[in-house]
Amino acid sequence: MSEHADVSAMAANAMHSVLNSFSKVPASATAPSERYATAPRFYGREKSVHELLGGGRIADVLLWRERKFAISLLAGSTLLWYLLEHLKYSLVSLVSNALLLFIGALFLWTNVASVLNRPGPPVPEFHLSEDFVLSTASRLRVQLNHYLDVVQDIAVGKDFKLFIKVVGALWLVATVGSWFHFLTLMWIVIVVSHTLPVIYEQYKDVIDHYVKVAGDEVHKQYKTIHAAVLSKIPRAPVVKEKKVM
Repeated sequence: MSEHADVSAMAANAMHSVLNSFSKVPASATAPSERYATAPRFYGREKSVHELLGGGRIADVLLWRERKFAISLLAGSTLLWYLLEHLKYSLVSLVSNALLLFIGALFLWTNVASVLNRPGPPVPEFHLSEDFVLSTASRLRVQLNHYLDVVQDIAVGKDFKLFIKVVGALWLVATVGSWFHFLTLMWIVIVVSHTLPVIYEQYKDVIDHYVKVAGDEVHKQYKTIHAAVLSKIPRAPVVKEKKVM
């Protein structure tokens, strides 16, 4: 019992120290320029957070520039997660009941409006244009071909650093995925996507500084491991393809 108490006390002290350290972190606008402002941007990109998120309405929502839509998305995803995960509703029955209520309400509104000589519900016309479908398919094809090229480079061993990154990312996803159900993980992704970009936009100079410090340390450890282990692993010679005249 005392061991559990000691662990809980250690965890509480660690969390308290982390929160105290975070509260002392200066905002990006007031960060000391001589220490933080010279650090390169995250991933070496001299772009704003809005541009990194692709711009447009999605970036506006993630950065809370469209506050009402962001709040609606968070509230709706939280409600959906609570209904499916805690109240044990099935997705099929939940969607079917929601569509049933929606169609029934529209049907009742239309008939009541016709009896009272009032305008009916403003139902938009749902239609996908051929240009939209073709442009979407074309963009998906480009992205899929890019990912397939990356997979091919990893499979033939062209980029060992990329292989290590992919293995680490897959291991991290598998580890984190084993802690939560799929719905809980998706809800966490939505919440994180609505919090981390805003935090980074406010504290970007400080975060970039410490990311650079961590990256330098990781690069240093990688060079040590590469010199001691990886460089001694024999590799098969690369066979050059013969050009057909």
